[in-house]
Amino acid sequence: MAELDPISAAFTAIETRLCTFFRKPWAFAVVPDPMSLDEFKAVTRTTPLLALGWRQFNPSKTVGRRFQGELGMRLTIVVKHPLDAGKRFMGDARGPGLFPAIAGAVALVNGFTDPTVGTFSVTAIAQAYAEGYGDHNIAIATIDIGCLVVIGDATGDLASAPDFLKFVSAFEPWPEDQAPDAPIDVRPAP
Repeated sequence: MAELDPISAAFTAIETRLCTFFRKPWAFAVVPDPMSLDEFKAVTRTTPLLALGWRQFNPSKTVGRRFQGELGMRLTIVVKHPLDAGKRFMGDARGPGLFPAIAGAVALVNGFTDPTVGTFSVTAIAQAYAEGYGDHNIAIATIDIGCLVVIGDATGDLASAPDFLKFVSAFEPWPEDQAPDAPIDVRPAP
């Protein structure tokens, strides 16, 4: 069954998948991306942290009445080692390291298939910093995640949710004599 809201479903799938491995003391948060300095300070009060943000939704080249595109998310990993800043990358018995956390997140997410959303892939990994944030015991990485998703009536689910489109559309989703993927003529009728 296709999801009517694949964006929320993708976030839930990634969080569930990551939390199978990243248990306490790891915290998880859904955040904006990019974050302001104040937002970053607020979410990093608890470390280690996995923070998942929505980046973009790039449509496929051919989109009919069913919107299909690449959903882009960014996982920000934040670790802190209060006693020895040098250990923040490798980690030790007192705290997790950034590099093992990156490897674990990539292993869990890349190639992971959620049956209601699709298959996730890691598209980029980078070290990051928060300009103006003065904590030298912190280490930050970002992992960009992509998934090809569809928003629309891929399997006829909207027939069981007739009020759904009333919230988002004033036009008929598609006439009965046309295929769901047929192009939409947006020119006004004469």
